[in-house]
This record gives sequence, C-alpha cells and structure tokens, in this order.
Amino acid sequence: MKRPITAVLAVAIAVILFSDTLEGTAAARAGFSTASMKGSYAGIFSGQANTGESLISLLGTGIFIADGKGNLTGHETYTFGTTPCQAAILGTYQVDADGSGTDSVTFTTSSPGCVSGAYTQSLAIADKGDLVLLSNTNGDQINEEWHRQK
Repeated sequence: MKRPITAVLAVAIAVILFSDTLEGTAAARAGFSTASMKGSYAGIFSGQANTGESLISLLGTGIFIADGKGNLTGHETYTFGTTPCQAAILGTYQVDADGSGTDSVTFTTSSPGCVSGAYTQSLAIADKGDLVLLSNTNGDQINEEWHRQK
C-alpha cells in the first residue's frame, strides 16, 4: 500500500512545482514599467475629434519621444476636417506591470484655423515596447499606433 501513496505524493509535488513555474512565467511576462516605453516612435492616428457641437474628422502622423521616465515630447502633422495643422506636443505617461497605461498630452499649434488643446488616452504596450496602441479617453474617437523607430 505504500506505493500508491508514494505515487500520489509524487504527483502532488510535481503539480505544485509545475504551477509555481507557470506563475513565475506569467509574472515575468507582466514585467512592464514606464521604462518599457522609451525612444522615438513614428505614429499614425485617425478618428473623429469632439468639438462639443459635432464630431470632426481627424487624421495624421507624428513623432513621439518617450524618455522612459514618464515624459513625452514630439510633433504632429494632421488634417482637422479639411484644415492642415501642425502641433508640438508635451505630456506625461504611466505604464502598469501588465503593459497597460495612460497618457496625458497638450498640443500647441500656430497653424491658421487650428486650435491648441489637450487629450488623454489609454495605452497598451506590445512587442517588447516596439509597438504602442492608444485610444482617446476624453470624448474624442481617435485611435493611434506608435512604432518605435530603429
């Protein structure tokens, strides 16, 4: 009778050790931080901006620089409705251990017919920080993709 108990005990120990290994692997995958977003990113964005009275089509590109410490700088070129605009951006971001996070950006433009403003976004980091997916959370309906420049 000792053999079946020994076999059951051996299986139980193996299950416990294997589950600890899986938990360790999951924890390693969830090792994101603000430092995961660092470098110069080429971005593309499109959607609709909420003016308070209507939604206006918006699409453009930009260069976004993340310092790995939670600060963003860069510039955007975009079309607001039919008006071409250029803006400098300045902002902050934070990243959670699972790769999700948020940013808050102020954009300043001097292009005729364009206005300066601010927006907030949710974000998700993919591909070891080489790709950042963003979606506005301030009432605008805009999605972005940032690709780290190499």
